[in-house]
Amino acid sequence: MTKHTKKWFLNRVGKRIYRDWHQCCKHCDDIAENGLVVGNKNHAEHLFLMQNEFGCEGIDLNYRDKK
Repeated sequence: MTKHTKKWFLNRVGKRIYRDWHQCCKHCDDIAENGLVVGNKNHAEHLFLMQNEFGCEGIDLNYRDKK
């Protein structure tokens, strides 16, 4: 399971990151296919927290820089 630090997400503000596909919703399908741009510091912190919340449920979002 890949767990990134808050700093990892903060260093990617303004950049596109990708994550694994999880059968959830169209929004998640789009992120798996096209990635998402980390908009600002708050967005980076949100992604960090979500990674950890999902991780506690045994779901590895596997964020990364390349598709």
